[in-house]
Amino acid sequence: MPPVELLVPFLAATAIFAFTPGPGMLYMAVQTIAHGAKAGWLSSIAFHLASYLHIFAAAFGVIVLLKTVPVVLVVLKVIGGFYLIWMGIRLWKRPSSDVPTVQSSDAQSARRAFRDSLTIEVLNPKSALFYFAFLPQFTTLDATSPFWLQILALGIIANVAFSLSDIVCIVFARLVAAKAAASARLVAWGRCLGGTVLIVLGARIIADAR
Repeated sequence: MPPVELLVPFLAATAIFAFTPGPGMLYMAVQTIAHGAKAGWLSSIAFHLASYLHIFAAAFGVIVLLKTVPVVLVVLKVIGGFYLIWMGIRLWKRPSSDVPTVQSSDAQSARRAFRDSLTIEVLNPKSALFYFAFLPQFTTLDATSPFWLQILALGIIANVAFSLSDIVCIVFARLVAAKAAASARLVAWGRCLGGTVLIVLGARIIADAR
């Protein structure tokens, strides 16, 4: 592990990044409200698992490819953006009779939420570059642990912090969904809003890729 003088600022910076509202939290809330609590939890697990791919890439230098071959970064961003747009359109077209509850959600929707979340995070070069740029700042060659092990340890800590913020987001979204569940019209409106959010996020990612 890095020395305390590096670990303390790392923990502080990680907490700020983790609990600052962003697209990830918004996506998690949309999944929870639109598809139910189970879909929200599975989305969080998928994000957590996919993040380890980026952490290992940062630790062992594979992520350097994204910086040395910029076209790979652009392609991944465009694919991820169109995938979000497709998910938003699919959410719009979902039958109005298919209304999830806070207590339970359709098993197929929950599995789809896990698959979609896993795909989005794996294809998210922004997450990869975050770990690659952020973690090395809190490592040192003077530490007793090798460089790659320091990156892995710090990456795991950061990933757990992000997952904790996801839990807070999902719990809040469940409260919102519980109040909306009594009205089918409100649920349908929320689903359209969620689809719009995903489409806007996807369009923004594509625009930033230029």
